[in-house]
Amino acid sequence: MKKISIYMAAATLACSGVLVSCSDNYLAVDPETEYADSQLTDPSVARGLLNGIFESMNTIYDGYEWNQNTGESYVNTISGDCCGVDYMGLYTQGGNFHSYAFINDPSEYVNGIAWMYYYNIVNLSNYLITNISATSDNPGDTVEELLFIKASALTMRAHAYTRLLGYFGNRWEDSDNGEVYSIVMRTEPGTGESPLVKMNDVLNLIYSDCDEACKLFDMSGGTRNGSYEVNKNVACGIWARAALIKHDWQTAVDKAKIAREGTSIMDEKELFSGFAGDNSETIWSMNPNTDGIGTWSWGYKYACNGHYVSYWNRGGGAINIDLYNATDPKDIRRRFFWMPDHLAEVPKSFRGAGNLKEKDFWNPELVSYDTQDAYLWMNQGPKYNRKTKKGGMIEALAWWMYNYYQNYFTGDKSSMTSDDAQYCYYHIDRIGTDKRSVAVGNDTKGVIYAMMDINAQFGAQTKFWGNPSQYASLSMPWMRASEMALTEAEAYYMMGGKEAEARAALTEVQSKRIPNYNCTASGQALLDEIRISRRMELWGEGFGFTDMKRWNLPHIRRVWKPNDPTSGNVAPLEYSAISDDMLKLMESQKYSNGWRFRIPKRETDFNPAIDLSLLKQIN
Repeated sequence: MKKISIYMAAATLACSGVLVSCSDNYLAVDPETEYADSQLTDPSVARGLLNGIFESMNTIYDGYEWNQNTGESYVNTISGDCCGVDYMGLYTQGGNFHSYAFINDPSEYVNGIAWMYYYNIVNLSNYLITNISATSDNPGDTVEELLFIKASALTMRAHAYTRLLGYFGNRWEDSDNGEVYSIVMRTEPGTGESPLVKMNDVLNLIYSDCDEACKLFDMSGGTRNGSYEVNKNVACGIWARAALIKHDWQTAVDKAKIAREGTSIMDEKELFSGFAGDNSETIWSMNPNTDGIGTWSWGYKYACNGHYVSYWNRGGGAINIDLYNATDPKDIRRRFFWMPDHLAEVPKSFRGAGNLKEKDFWNPELVSYDTQDAYLWMNQGPKYNRKTKKGGMIEALAWWMYNYYQNYFTGDKSSMTSDDAQYCYYHIDRIGTDKRSVAVGNDTKGVIYAMMDINAQFGAQTKFWGNPSQYASLSMPWMRASEMALTEAEAYYMMGGKEAEARAALTEVQSKRIPNYNCTASGQALLDEIRISRRMELWGEGFGFTDMKRWNLPHIRRVWKPNDPTSGNVAPLEYSAISDDMLKLMESQKYSNGWRFRIPKRETDFNPAIDLSLLKQIN
């Protein structure tokens, strides 16, 4: 009789073969409860396992030595964004260097974590799918709760395989209409040998799982306990994502419409609330509960006011200036990022800010680019010198942050207050006694406010805010209405003859982001606008790599060069050890066999049924 351990907080539930070779620390955690898999027909037991799957999306994987590794949001950041074009300044020394070098190395962590995490979800879901025998065609006398649980498991398996195809599979253009070999497909619980299968095999399973899940959700009449669980809307959203991979444009439109039923595109006030909680767009989001996670929470590491963005001297992520400059100057989403044009907002009377020019963002005297790190620090140059009238980037940055916090941020400010001067680079210090603090204003009682530890990069983000008293917890979005609207816009365009519909879907989002927006673009210009809007809207939400990959666009990240305002804002160290020829290859669609993550060595060592020679080579 098989047994499965239900450990509510983590991936020690894992039975996937890829996890067998994980660290001893990882496997040493004792499970809370152990059940025979035949007991999964008991709704309370089945619900316990389903809860475990949801908890695995927000918990620590692979031991405490990798304490940033906390499920869905972490994988979205490290694999989905850092390996793309638009997101930079995280992870390790070398910043986003791993986005080019690491995905082509089967021994690298960035490959292993995505594979391990999603196959864990697959395996746990398979226990429920296999042991709850009811189907939409033959539900029998199965209780409605079990129908809802099975629908949820089918949705989670479809989600995992969709993400795995995005990272490890071919682009559709390179797939011979889906007939190339791609990844392993397990549909039964267990850790036995499993060969590579074709993309169409995986896509057919995703479509079938989503279809059956939607039917079972309807039949069950059940509801989820929170937005961190799944429902029919989520299942349709995953279906739409898979349809984009397949270039099945009509399905993408149809399912995206259903996915966003009951939601609306958020307005300006909601947009600047920091995603600390759900909003009118939320379809699926991270559970903000940090019980059992504490300082390993995603927000503690990557929210703009998370503790380690300052403590580790890494910041909370930054945007690529080329994406920023591609957006409309009136686009309110530009407020999220510290960029040269924001100098115009800083009062000229604010110390040396009046002497700063946009070109000073490339001034090596004002911007730190020490060769020992891979960051472009905007707060480590000299403070304003009244005698020489030089310096002042620190003061300008501090004022901009303070102004953003006071006049644009719409979240709960009372929950953002911290007395710890080391807490984050958005800390507002009411005393300002630290010699590196910068006075930026007074409160109603005349007490001086000062910005402390303003450890911000070129392009630093203010999009994501956590609750400091709860380890910077937040409802990180995993699926929302804007994504689905922009999915509709792209799919309508790609159908041909549907530009009016594409403009209408695009306008739903852009009209809330650009004052007096009026879309008149057509042809390639319309497609470009849809893509730029999607990249800007979903920045930091895990789509950077997979979108650029499926669009078959090169991954170009331009280096910052001293005294050259025409250069980019990527830290020079990212490329210090790469030849020009290798960099050119890395930026092209040919790199890593068509921008495919390499199947991890820990999987091929365990699973001899994998024949890597079956994978199509992209020359």
